[in-house]
Amino acid sequence: MDTRRDFIKKSAVMGAALCTPLSLTCEGLAAYPDLKTRSPKKVLILWYSQTGHTQRYARLIGCILKGKKLTVDEREIQDTDKEILPGYDLIIIGTPVFYYDTPSNISDWLETIPSIKGTPVAAFVSFGGPEGNQHNASCHILKILAEKGGVPVGRDAFRNIPSYPTPKWDSANQRSGQHLPNAVTFAQVRRFTAHTLERISRGETIPIGYEFALREPLRFLPLPSLNKRLMNRHTVDASKCISCGTCVRKCPTKAINPYNQTVDRGKCLACFGCLNNCPAGAVVMEYGGKPLYGFFEYLKRNSITIMEPEEFKTCT
Repeated sequence: MDTRRDFIKKSAVMGAALCTPLSLTCEGLAAYPDLKTRSPKKVLILWYSQTGHTQRYARLIGCILKGKKLTVDEREIQDTDKEILPGYDLIIIGTPVFYYDTPSNISDWLETIPSIKGTPVAAFVSFGGPEGNQHNASCHILKILAEKGGVPVGRDAFRNIPSYPTPKWDSANQRSGQHLPNAVTFAQVRRFTAHTLERISRGETIPIGYEFALREPLRFLPLPSLNKRLMNRHTVDASKCISCGTCVRKCPTKAINPYNQTVDRGKCLACFGCLNNCPAGAVVMEYGGKPLYGFFEYLKRNSITIMEPEEFKTCT
């Protein structure tokens, strides 16, 4: 039987056929407002993270900036009051790549922020495989921020071990990423942070360049809906549930109710946050008749420990 990734890719054959094999670039906004500062003092780092990868990179960026004596606030995006954004000298946004794009709940949130005219902005994404359309996903964040008056000064993508549940968690892509993030990944995060500050000090910006690549048309398809059609079971096992509320906190649309063992499939984004994070293994999900288990259970079964950056030993 095909894996879910195979199903999604095959569902997009017609869209992909419209692509050119060449990597074309479509530039975004041609002009930005003047930077309101070249010496940021107060930084806001916003992150959305389902299994901890994006949060880890956000924390590392925060540690680096604190080491440079900047005031840093780190917050989960959807728990943040949007009205505070204009009060910062630099805003950095981090999210995973979902279905070849910025997660829809995050792009919807960013669309409603107030004007941040002149504020330097940077974006990064985390991704579990080399073909995730991560360049365009990060540019999508910058485009929204630029439309709100932000001035793009940084963009990057950091690869980590995949956290997309499959019945056996044994694909070639999964195995190739089991050692990530590593020291090379964290060095890349440090360079991203340093280069972002350097551009601000020089008053430089970066273009929002979309690549018309093979994966780009896939994000225009209803991939979460297609995926949910193959989920023939998605509920909560009351006998295992410990009523901790983790699945509720990790669900961006509050589609799951562990107390009556229901999932609103219309609201569900098929992000797998509930399955991946349930500490009791109480979230039940079957895909094509095969049971799935979550990311942290996968780490436990395979004795995998995710590397942490050195900065975490001394940074608070």
